[in-house]
Amino acid sequence: MLNFRTAIVMKKNILAVIFAVFSLILLSAYPSAAGSIIKIGDDITVERDQEVNTVIVIGGQATIHGLVENNVFVAGGSIVLSSQSVVRGNVICMGGVIVQGSEARVFGDITEINSASVTNAFSSVLKGEVEGWSLILNIIYICFSAVIFIIAFLIIFLVPRPLVVVSHQIHSRKAKSFFWGFLATLMVTPFLMLLVFSIIGITLIPLVLTLLFVAFILGYVAAGKIIGNFILTKTASNKMRSLAGETILGLITLEIVGWIPYIGWFVKFIALTAGLGGVLLALFGRQEQLPVEKKPVNE
Repeated sequence: MLNFRTAIVMKKNILAVIFAVFSLILLSAYPSAAGSIIKIGDDITVERDQEVNTVIVIGGQATIHGLVENNVFVAGGSIVLSSQSVVRGNVICMGGVIVQGSEARVFGDITEINSASVTNAFSSVLKGEVEGWSLILNIIYICFSAVIFIIAFLIIFLVPRPLVVVSHQIHSRKAKSFFWGFLATLMVTPFLMLLVFSIIGITLIPLVLTLLFVAFILGYVAAGKIIGNFILTKTASNKMRSLAGETILGLITLEIVGWIPYIGWFVKFIALTAGLGGVLLALFGRQEQLPVEKKPVNE
């Protein structure tokens, strides 16, 4: 059965999951970052006399005999910590189990998310215990965040033009974007209530909600692109910037900041509101010629 400490640790380690994905993106972009192991669809082994910084495995098993200075993150596989292993950070396993030797040393938290822990969470909720809700809500949050990232990838690689146009509108008309987005948000509920009072309006509600969802997601992704562009402009050269890199980095930044109480919620509200306003300006506002990029959108 889940206890209160397990629920708190779960919530805290959602950040570690986000950081792991962030590290995966960065380390994939910088192959020279020796000392970190990244594998997709394959198993890895850290030998007894081996020292590494970070271990990230997607769709495979991580077996640790040596020293890991930071975190061990595995999704879609299991983690084996032998008695000689030392992990100075967190150990996080999603979709598998963690097997730990009697003398294995882990200085951070150990988090295991699999069908058994989810079942225990549901059982805890059905018994009227509040601890299980933490895990369930965090899993829902991760799934929703994953949907946003999937939609972002589809937009980037299939229809990047709307993303570029909306982000340009937000960047060039910041105040107007927030104003129209805030006004539209206030009008959503009254507009839906008007639709309820007519037969034709009721049939249009699913379509309206779908369009509203698409507008919010597109605007949010565009806001993420602006944030990612700002970060890369300050930290990287033009050769390393791309539409995909800017957008994903910005969305990850929003996810990380979003976990800060009050401040994070406020930042996300600004991003969603300005994003919606940017979509409205792109659809109905005065169109401006987009600035010419010095390099292709994706390289």
